[in-house]
Parts: sequence; C-alpha cells; structure tokens
Amino acid sequence: MAEVKIKKIKFFFLVLCLIQLFYIFHFRSDFKYEIIKNPFSENSGISYALSAEVIESKLILKKQKAIDFNLSESLKNDTYFYQRSIEFNYPTRINKTSKLIFFSLEEYIPNNCNEIETGKYLKLAKC
Repeated sequence: MAEVKIKKIKFFFLVLCLIQLFYIFHFRSDFKYEIIKNPFSENSGISYALSAEVIESKLILKKQKAIDFNLSESLKNDTYFYQRSIEFNYPTRINKTSKLIFFSLEEYIPNNCNEIETGKYLKLAKC
C-alpha cells in the first residue's frame, strides 16, 4: 500500500514538473512559433526584433528609392532608433549632407523643407 502512495506521489510531481516546463517554455520565454515557420525568409521575425518606427523608415526609403538619408536632431538623440535605422536600412546609408531627412510626427518641419511622405510614425522631407 505504501508503494502505491509513493508511485502516485512520484507521478504527481512528474506531471507538475512537466506543466511547469510547458508554462516556462510557452508563456515566460516569449518564444514565437512564427519565427521558426519561415526562418530564412527576408523579413522573418522583424516585427519581434525591431520597433515599428525603424521598419517604417525602411519601407519609406524603399518606396522613394533613396540612396541615402539623414535624421533630425531629435531622432539622432534617440540612440536606439539611430543605431537600428543605420543597421536595418543598409545598404541605404545615413549621410549628413543628404536632402532626405526623417522627422518624427511631433516635430516641426523647417520652412525650407518639403514634406514628401508621412507614415504612421515618421515624416520624410526633402530639404
């Protein structure tokens, strides 16, 4: 009788451990199955790795067929956006003398600039 109780206790702890492992793997690790489905596609997992502003900057640059771009001072001060936009938009390079300048939606565009495109997060202007 004691052996049956011990087997039930061992089985209970085994099931409990498996449930905890499933919980840790599925909910706490933020693992996404969508990334494994197409790991070698061009933009696999981009939305999980980058902010929407950086992704939008690449879409706007592709649409405009830009060779280079620049960022406003407030976007340059945002180190995350600055670094990620340089990396993600490659081979389109950042250039201090570029006429295409990104502004955030809250920023005022100077009078000598013409707004080319407005996205959900960014504005592109030609100065």
